[in-house]
Amino acid sequence: SRYPEVRHLLMRGNVHQAEQILNGVVSNSRDAEWFFLMGSVMYKKGWVHEAHMNFGRACDMDPQNPEYAAAYNEVERQRSGGFGGYNPGNPMMNRGCSPCECCQAMICADCLCDCMGSSC
Repeated sequence: SRYPEVRHLLMRGNVHQAEQILNGVVSNSRDAEWFFLMGSVMYKKGWVHEAHMNFGRACDMDPQNPEYAAAYNEVERQRSGGFGGYNPGNPMMNRGCSPCECCQAMICADCLCDCMGSSC
């Protein structure tokens, strides 16, 4: 797996090289981690819509992963212009989270920001 290398490149800010590695993964081999990392690449490039789609796909593939949920929730919050909220018309928001899961996601999002070289 080249995913640890991609994570390291993202932490160092080498988004282009990380994206090249991810693009080299055959389409039918792309798992939840791939979509999460591609979402991270898109987010670092400022492409929030694409990041949102990739993080959502990672969450769909591995709904129990708090790192993926934290990233998805953070982008969702940004897209909604603040803290967001429950929107039953949006199928991506119908995941349902307990207060504990929400707290976990916020902690993970903070860690993700720190790992990506940002201070949230």
